[in-house]
Amino acid sequence: MKNNDIQVFPRFLGEQGERFFTLQIRCRQQPKAHIVFVPPFGEEMNRCRALVAEQARHFAAAGYACTLIDFYGSGDSEGELYEASLQIWHANIRLAVDTLQREENVPVNLWGLRLGAFVALDFAAATPGAIENILLWQPVVSGKRYVTQILRQRVASLAGKNLPPETTAQIREKLSSGEHVEISGYTVGGTLMDDIEKLSLAEMTALCSGTIHWCENISEPGEELTGATLKAIGQLKKLENDVQVYPFTGPQLWQLHKRDALPELVSVTSSITL
Repeated sequence: MKNNDIQVFPRFLGEQGERFFTLQIRCRQQPKAHIVFVPPFGEEMNRCRALVAEQARHFAAAGYACTLIDFYGSGDSEGELYEASLQIWHANIRLAVDTLQREENVPVNLWGLRLGAFVALDFAAATPGAIENILLWQPVVSGKRYVTQILRQRVASLAGKNLPPETTAQIREKLSSGEHVEISGYTVGGTLMDDIEKLSLAEMTALCSGTIHWCENISEPGEELTGATLKAIGQLKKLENDVQVYPFTGPQLWQLHKRDALPELVSVTSSITL
């Protein structure tokens, strides 16, 4: 497909004051399926924007309509991050899916990166029968561990600025009491952090009618996946999910401040039929 056969459509969905931004990158003709991208959290979203857009163009060239979401309170969407919750983010995904299917009634796939991958699984668990396939890029597998990692960024930042120190337990107390906390340039609230901590694979049975495609970073070819990743994959399989795993090598872009490329991940992903 030529570049001029790929179309780009930005728009907002939702009611005034609650609108969230979407960017659709698609083929010109009727798509064979929708792909809805569920973004990562905070600065990870900004670090990976170029890579996600590159992959979306590959999907469009293959005949898909790929819609990228900025959740309410993030990116170009309305609202503040400290106002967000997992319930609101689920509603964003649901409205995007319903709108796309109303406009073109073809199957819907979810594609999530990092925390967005976990949120995509959680949405699929809450919406039986809605999703055809799920594509995961380096998914977070423990909400509690992920929140702890986020809070540690504040601990390190305070130490680096010679400000009064805080522990992760003290930060959690602030959040639970209703305070908003600044972490790496983002002001978060207790509701969203609590929602993320409670994310669990425990009851995620038959999440989609097709396959969960799991792309996981390894440092060198042939390296084993981590124990936590293997445990999560095994848990999903025990819950009647078809999971296919695709190891890839390259820089962990979600952790880097400089822009880089991940050609192996793009190549692996583009070979997957959704």
